[in-house]
Amino acid sequence: MSVYEIHFSPTGGTKKVSDIFTKAFASESAYLDLTKREDDFSTYAFQKEDICIVAVPSYGGRVPDAAVSRLRQLKGNGARAVLMVVYGNRAYDDTFAELQDVLEEAGFSCVAG
Repeated sequence: MSVYEIHFSPTGGTKKVSDIFTKAFASESAYLDLTKREDDFSTYAFQKEDICIVAVPSYGGRVPDAAVSRLRQLKGNGARAVLMVVYGNRAYDDTFAELQDVLEEAGFSCVAG
């Protein structure tokens, strides 16, 4: 079993929150930055016993389009996903539901948020 910290954080705020949670959750983890547009995310495949902590910001109550397109390239293979949504002075609306839908379509099993 491996733990992965996967986040989309254009301004760094989501990364800070994701780092704090992941370090409290596991002493060791691998890191995947969805903000890097030059990466080929289709090369990432996870195992069923893996745990992926997936963090995104909420933009107007939605998952950012760039994050959605990059998450759809991942191969979840039944890996368990813990969803995190970071937002500021606005409600997160449907961001959790949208993130869950995208991750399940990519083959993840969403277990917590």
